[in-house]
Amino acid sequence: MTFLQYILGTSPTEPSIRISRLAKDDDEIYPVHTFDDPGRNEVIVTSWTMRFNDVLDKDKLHKSLAKLLEIGDWRKAGGRLRQKIKVGLEIYTPRTYTAERPPLSFTSQTYNMAIEDHPLAARLPAASEKPHLHPAPEEFREFAAPPGAPETLDNYLAGDIPMISLRVTSFQNATLVGIAWPHTLMDVMGQQALLRAWSLVLAGRMSEVPPMLGAREDFLIKAADKSGKLEEDYVLKPQIMKTWALVKVLLNLVWDLCWYKSAETRTIFLPKRAVANLRLEAQRQLPGEEEVSENDVLTAWTIRAVASALPKPRSITAVHALNARFRLRSLVDAPGIFVQNMVVAAFTFVEHSIAIGPLGPIARLNRQHLRKQATEAQILANLRELRKQPPGRVDPVSMICGDPDALLMPFTNWSRADLIHAVDFGDAVLKVGDHGPSRINPPGTFVYHHAAAMKPNPAARNFIMVLGQDHGGNQWITGILLRPAWAKIEEELRKM
Repeated sequence: MTFLQYILGTSPTEPSIRISRLAKDDDEIYPVHTFDDPGRNEVIVTSWTMRFNDVLDKDKLHKSLAKLLEIGDWRKAGGRLRQKIKVGLEIYTPRTYTAERPPLSFTSQTYNMAIEDHPLAARLPAASEKPHLHPAPEEFREFAAPPGAPETLDNYLAGDIPMISLRVTSFQNATLVGIAWPHTLMDVMGQQALLRAWSLVLAGRMSEVPPMLGAREDFLIKAADKSGKLEEDYVLKPQIMKTWALVKVLLNLVWDLCWYKSAETRTIFLPKRAVANLRLEAQRQLPGEEEVSENDVLTAWTIRAVASALPKPRSITAVHALNARFRLRSLVDAPGIFVQNMVVAAFTFVEHSIAIGPLGPIARLNRQHLRKQATEAQILANLRELRKQPPGRVDPVSMICGDPDALLMPFTNWSRADLIHAVDFGDAVLKVGDHGPSRINPPGTFVYHHAAAMKPNPAARNFIMVLGQDHGGNQWITGILLRPAWAKIEEELRKM
């Protein structure tokens, strides 16, 4: 999350004349929509790595993705970011891709060994019978992008660099596929759409690729402008933090940074059985027919670990991402897919006494808060409040609600995207890498994935990313937490 940069009020630097000259006269210009452009200093470059237990044809992967970026408005994803003369960004896409100006950057590396014999790749997380903590995604950066790859928006603006990069690492029995892109391009559901369309092109089913909607028109803002009878006040409007409250949040963050110099990033593996037991435990603690979801329980479990490790009592504010695609009827019924960012923030407020208690009440509280904020009318009200932010600052995390003394816990949950079932690279399989009886995934599908920012934020902490289930129904979670919280989680894992 980048709310620290927002509070500090970092301002965009002036674009250089050299940057504007990189555009070609015949480039096709696409807009960068309101929620895709949170401000020059807030743009995150995302890297994502998938592990396949098959040997894939790297050239087929490259050519099929390049071909996708030639179809209709999918060309927008093959463009280059440019700074507008004043505030904001644009995307310049070549009318014709060439070797000098391709739709994506592509690199590969090949090792004449099994993945288990490579000193770094052998340490990649893998499913097991018991819960386990694994190394951070950043430790495997060389599989996500090559040295010198863009890490910031300025890196993209300083050259004629495609937004998407593809890196394929081949072993004798496995393949790692890394993709990187600036977050201005898409959210996780856009990522899912890209993967499904890529898989279709790879399979020779180009006619089935859905059209990219909203490449030129911001459907999210259009929906807010046409909300009509659904207008109502934003339920958290009285709790939106104003200037002095934001200053207090900043002071608390500075104090935390001084007290705890750095946080640690690790990946949590929770077997299906362990997750089922956590949910059963939570359900037993709730009355009657009341139910909570698996995601509510995972949220509660991580909140409790963090709250229990605090040096003094402190309430928790969980910051969630709600995706408007599933909440606004005009978007749900659209005849195609949206690749742009379409999330707004939702908040769960948990008092310390509840946060350190049983899972059930925490999970129920999370469900109650999200249900209240996730209606179509409330999503639209949220959008209207966000649009009051200055140009170039319309970021869901720029509007923080709740108690300024609470500990902020940003959550991002990829479960609904179900990325592990969105990819089918079966037509690129050269050789099945895993013939063992324990294999449960179809050829050409990945068995593990992780994501990280290309340039980690040293101030990031108390952050949870739920990556979702694998083919065995096990859960994978990446956390950026302080050491006492990790000690608490290790204690919890030993009990499972």
